[in-house]
Amino acid sequence: MNLFFRFLRVFLPAFFARVHTGLLDLHIVRSAVWLGDQDPMGHMTNSRYSSFTDLGTMNFMGRTGALKAYRKRGWIPIVQFESFNYIRMLRYPQKFELQTRLAGWDDCFICFEHKFVAKDQVCATSRMVARLYGRRKARVTAEMAMEALGVKYESPPLDEPFRGIIADLQARG
Repeated sequence: MNLFFRFLRVFLPAFFARVHTGLLDLHIVRSAVWLGDQDPMGHMTNSRYSSFTDLGTMNFMGRTGALKAYRKRGWIPIVQFESFNYIRMLRYPQKFELQTRLAGWDDCFICFEHKFVAKDQVCATSRMVARLYGRRKARVTAEMAMEALGVKYESPPLDEPFRGIIADLQARG
């Protein structure tokens, strides 16, 4: 992650929050495009979007209490797949929100949707599929992850693109 100061600004309050947010809540990170976020074409570089989705996921995990619960068990989240759809350019000094939500889960796969929103317009979206690994690459299911958080939810229905991504990941082993 190359957004170190933004990481500290977002993650520390999220990690040390006394009240946790819900797993299915929308989690928002507000930011702006800085000069160093741009590529030579004058808009936010593609790699920065990926760094921001990492930041959004860490914000989600800190605010829900997931990070503390998972670290306690020796579990680490690993992104297995991420795709982006770029709709509008973000340019310096434009302000935007990164909206992160847990889209659902299946077996050991956890699916996130991220939206970059500026002036009430979606500028980019991301679909991310992650999973938790235990010590020595032990398999951690979504059911185990929910149990660690002390909650019992049914996954919201996953749409076809997420189901296709998961099927492809399962086929690859």
